Amino acid sequence: MIADLLKKNNLSIYQCSKASGIPYTTLSEIVNGKNKISKCSGETLYKLAKVLNVSIEELLEEAMKGVC
Repeated sequence: MIADLLKKNNLSIYQCSKASGIPYTTLSEIVNGKNKISKCSGETLYKLAKVLNVSIEELLEEAMKGVC
């Protein structure tokens, strides 16, 4: 999901990390499924949503698909 948004915005994980201020390792682990976005802090969600031009709700809705 996050990988799709990165591609849509023509951003690499590195570029998104720099633009958002989210550590590269953290963002890489989210994109690669090692960390769940639903476990991220509000600040991380806010920064990521802002750079990817989506709402926090959209990020969480996509993450929650398939969980229930």
